[in-house]
Amino acid sequence: MIKKVEGISVFKQKEYIRAEHEAHEILVKNGYLPQGMTKDFKKVIVFKIQNEHRNNEKKEVFYFNNWQEAMESLCS
Repeated sequence: MIKKVEGISVFKQKEYIRAEHEAHEILVKNGYLPQGMTKDFKKVIVFKIQNEHRNNEKKEVFYFNNWQEAMESLCS
């Protein structure tokens, strides 16, 4: 996982953004729905919906610090 650090070079910022984007794409491919951030911008939100649009629909909500952490926890 690539960590975001304030005051880092532009190259490192691009590397972090690229890693976050790849993690987001992997989450989507594995059936998760990345939704965005909480109101205080400290956590990202990921949904998992099973049996969508049916009587026994089940929703799960997960909170993580970033998309990479979500991918490591949910897709491993």
